[in-house]
Amino acid sequence: MKRIFFTLLVAFFTFGPAYAQLNEKVRYAELKNYYNHKEYAPQAGDPYSVAWSEFASFFFPGVGQLLSGETGRGWAFMAGEAVLMGTVISAYREIEKVAITNSSGFVIGYTDEKVGKRNMAIFLGALGADLGLAIWSSIDARRIAKVKNMYYQDLIGRKAPLELGFVPTFSFSPSPDGSLQPAAGMSLQIRF
Repeated sequence: MKRIFFTLLVAFFTFGPAYAQLNEKVRYAELKNYYNHKEYAPQAGDPYSVAWSEFASFFFPGVGQLLSGETGRGWAFMAGEAVLMGTVISAYREIEKVAITNSSGFVIGYTDEKVGKRNMAIFLGALGADLGLAIWSSIDARRIAKVKNMYYQDLIGRKAPLELGFVPTFSFSPSPDGSLQPAAGMSLQIRF
């Protein structure tokens, strides 16, 4: 229960607004039609860490999606994790009620065989499903980060198939004394 609470707390206060500066209006569902995640080539300055998203989503399903700005997907994975962990905890408590243990603490039988075996099956099934959810979440987070990085790379190169809208850019230009000074301005791009 602490794991679920900690995951939700971290996600809510940290990862939800983490990339608000990118003004993300384009969702992964739209981008995956334009970009193949297998063609991703990492570049310096990519806003989404593929490895971190994958790692975080394996241990806390949904966090990698939140890191990549896909809040709906992230919360859906977290809800699945909460349901599965609730099932695991519930089945474990039911097993404890009917378990007969030896001096080492190993279960050697049940006072009610039917209840014990049923709850053990539920416990192991929910643990297996939780492992599957963690793997699925990490693969999904990896793909999302790759596709969004590809879009960002194209946006910086000004050849994105979908426009984000206004995206501020910063640059430096040389001054007469040879130092670099911040430059501000606007550009207009017309496509035919």
